[in-house]
Amino acid sequence: MNVVFVLSDYVLHNRIVSDYVLARPQDRVSIVKVPLVLKGRGRVETARRIAPQLSRRFLLGKVLEALVLAAITFVPKILRRGAVFRRLRSIARRHRLPFLKTGNVMSEEALAFVRAREPDLVVTLFHQIVKRPLLDLPRRGVVNIHPGLLPEFRGIQPYFWELALGHGRAGPTLHLIEDETIDTGRVLASGAYATWPGMSVQLNYYLTAQVAARLLPACAEQIEQGRAAPVGQPDGGAYHRWPDSAAFDRLEAAGHSLFSWRDMWGILSGRFDAFAAEEAPSAAA
Repeated sequence: MNVVFVLSDYVLHNRIVSDYVLARPQDRVSIVKVPLVLKGRGRVETARRIAPQLSRRFLLGKVLEALVLAAITFVPKILRRGAVFRRLRSIARRHRLPFLKTGNVMSEEALAFVRAREPDLVVTLFHQIVKRPLLDLPRRGVVNIHPGLLPEFRGIQPYFWELALGHGRAGPTLHLIEDETIDTGRVLASGAYATWPGMSVQLNYYLTAQVAARLLPACAEQIEQGRAAPVGQPDGGAYHRWPDSAAFDRLEAAGHSLFSWRDMWGILSGRFDAFAAEEAPSAAA
């Protein structure tokens, strides 16, 4: 199959692409990199819109996390774990994958790039809304990797809200994007695991991405063979927005944190490499 990944460059989830290439070497994979912005807006406008909604502790925590994640691009080379934390351009170069960096996935440049790949499947993991011109390009549809359990945790940063609301479980959901609504498409596969006291939001995201990386190749195989049987989401759940100060208080009251040096070292040292979801059912199973 021809598969185009459209995702933001974030070292905690980039391994989804490299793991997919290794699991399905017969597929022709391409990458479209988009920035961490909302609805096609620029970085400055995105920051201006989001910052007033966030608590100072949240902002400071994200700044610290950004600095540490920047260091991750160098530290793993010393620990011989560079393959787990590569940037998207590095992954594309290593596997000789067509690569495009764009500020707006709905721009003509980006659409032309995807169109030229003649995609069977588009896989997304980013903040911009996927609209009809892109939805119409892949022959077998658009699969979104939602970093949270659906339908309980639609919207922004579900991996934060799973901990802040004391849900007790977390994990990714792979679902179809069938229209321009958010996180409502039929579910192809999901994987759930139990969270634990003291777990950081950062670690929860890393584990969610790791489970998604294991689910995606099997999901793609089912789609290719015509065996995928997506199921509609049940009623209920909630749409979550950017965490405000009250949400940050709830996170701390639940015994969790945004960032943890212990968890960061665990990720870097490979402590969680063997982690697997307790429940990783496919809708087609």
